[in-house]
Amino acid sequence: MVNSYYYNGNRYIPSSDSDSNKGFLLASAVSSAIMGTLPLFGKPFEKQLAKEHSQNYLYKDALFDSLRVSGLDKKGVRIVPMELSKEINDYTLGRNAVYSTSTRQVLLNTDKISIAGFHELGHAMNDITGKFGKFLSKLRWPGRTIAIWMGTIALFSRPKPKDAPKSGFDYVKDNCGKIAFACMLPTVFEEGMASYKGLKLAKKTGLAEPLIKNMKKLYRKALLTYIGHATATGLAVGAASMIMDKFTRPKKVENNDFPYFLF
Repeated sequence: MVNSYYYNGNRYIPSSDSDSNKGFLLASAVSSAIMGTLPLFGKPFEKQLAKEHSQNYLYKDALFDSLRVSGLDKKGVRIVPMELSKEINDYTLGRNAVYSTSTRQVLLNTDKISIAGFHELGHAMNDITGKFGKFLSKLRWPGRTIAIWMGTIALFSRPKPKDAPKSGFDYVKDNCGKIAFACMLPTVFEEGMASYKGLKLAKKTGLAEPLIKNMKKLYRKALLTYIGHATATGLAVGAASMIMDKFTRPKKVENNDFPYFLF
């Protein structure tokens, strides 16, 4: 005999453990496949950054000059040439750069990717001189944490029958993919602001226009990386939620689909 229950005058069959397990495995596989595309979004930026190595000497002097022009040096911001470090990591190898809000230091290999330093100084300006930029920066980690929680909700929460009254949590679950995407947007906007301010700073130092054009191209590709990450996160969480909904939502049974048995 099939287990069932009545709700609001209708008969429902709850999902079986087998269906739930199938849904979980499929949802996990699909969301993992979507998140597995993340490195692809960064490839154009990485290639462009490598191309700029040969022109690094044209950016390096301007980068250190921009620290003075911006007045950030008077606020305690420092550029740390990571090529002088004995450690081996993405910063010393010239694959990445970062601005630390706690130490007010820009860490990068100035012998390879000085072009990225202007963007990091843009982060410093957001942190120190811009209230809105600082606000967006503070939302970065909470946003990522909430996006992770949306993934957990998508995979592990059981949906109600479609005609059941919805609570606030039900609305969150039904829209967890959109919420995850929205939570990543502060990072996208803050990165865009950092690039915009970095470009303005580079122009103030008198950097040649062809170099400014290269910088714009690089920063656009960097921003597309963050947009891609936000989009993939939203799609992965949304896909997981839809799959689990399909496999675990209680099914309404029509009378002719559920015959009565006499015992």
